[in-house]
Amino acid sequence: MIMQNFLNVGKPWFVTITLALLVFSCSKDNDNDSTQDVALTQTEVKTVLKTNDVLSVADGVLTDLFQNGQAGKSAKAVECYLAEYSETGFTVTFDNCSIDGSENLNGSLSAEYIMGEMSSSISVTFTELSIGGYTLSGTRTYTFSNEQTSSVEYNVTSEMSVTLPDGTVVSETGTKTIGIVFDELLENASLTIDGQWVVTVDGNTYSVNVTELLETNIGCEYIAKGVMLLSKNGLQVSVDFGDGTCDNTAVLGYPDGSEEEFTLKD
Repeated sequence: MIMQNFLNVGKPWFVTITLALLVFSCSKDNDNDSTQDVALTQTEVKTVLKTNDVLSVADGVLTDLFQNGQAGKSAKAVECYLAEYSETGFTVTFDNCSIDGSENLNGSLSAEYIMGEMSSSISVTFTELSIGGYTLSGTRTYTFSNEQTSSVEYNVTSEMSVTLPDGTVVSETGTKTIGIVFDELLENASLTIDGQWVVTVDGNTYSVNVTELLETNIGCEYIAKGVMLLSKNGLQVSVDFGDGTCDNTAVLGYPDGSEEEFTLKD
């Protein structure tokens, strides 16, 4: 049975996604603009980080639904949402719903399981899914190896658009690789993120390229180490998250050689 096989293989992976979400959705908006007259400002960098934040909330909702998997049930009404299950996936429709403390949800999502010999994936289509004033549409695909080890990686490929509360539409395309290395003590488990993706907002296109693996541990609320480059119209800034120290800051490096420290979470 495809669904039961996927639940058996995939459930441990969605536990690791939950762990990753504890770290990689840490950014919030900041009203302080960069005062430098450069092509990329602190505000623009925070917009890119905020997109990742919102999409991570959607991943968290999916994780909760998956771990509550209703294998063998064709449909289930849970207060504010209706879930319909099949052998190859499920569809969920929300009506002003909150899942495990999430912002209220409206809209729908559908998931398809794809089993392979070496890897499996779940492809999720979001249809006007509203989360706390943000509206998500598009597809995210999660691909992972069928082999279970103490060190795991999975890929998240996005073709998504996010409508912000002010009506601005932001899109994200590309692939991120999330890695988790487990330890006997949960707080010592390390998490990493790699990849290349593109964010488009207000007619501007931002290319993100992780040049030094982003990493931290489960005991830290912030990305603590690594560098990513953020490019716009041929110009770019670097975002340096530090040397591994768990703190609330990162450093922007501008084309003129100057640097500016900013906070990841206010």
